[in-house]
Amino acid sequence: MGHSRTYPASRPGQDAGARPPYAESTGSGSGLVLRGGQAYPIRWSRPGVDGGTMFTTPSGQVMTFARGQVWVVLAAAQAAAAR
Repeated sequence: MGHSRTYPASRPGQDAGARPPYAESTGSGSGLVLRGGQAYPIRWSRPGVDGGTMFTTPSGQVMTFARGQVWVVLAAAQAAAAR
C-alpha cells in the first residue's frame, strides 16, 4: 500500500501557484495508464522519497512511456474502489 503527502502549492518553499501540486509518494500500488484511447493496468513501486517510481505491467515488464511530459493523477483508494 502506498503513502502520499501532498503539498498544495508546489514544492515546499516555492511561491503558491508557481507549479502544480507536488506529492511525495512511497510504497506500491496499482493503477491505469491511459494512452491512445486504451487503459492499461500497471503496478507502481517507490521504496523511498529519494528514488524514482517504477511502473510495470501485470507480467512484470517495465511500462514504456512516449517521450515528453507524463501526467500522474493520484486518486484516493475509495475512488478506485468505486469504479
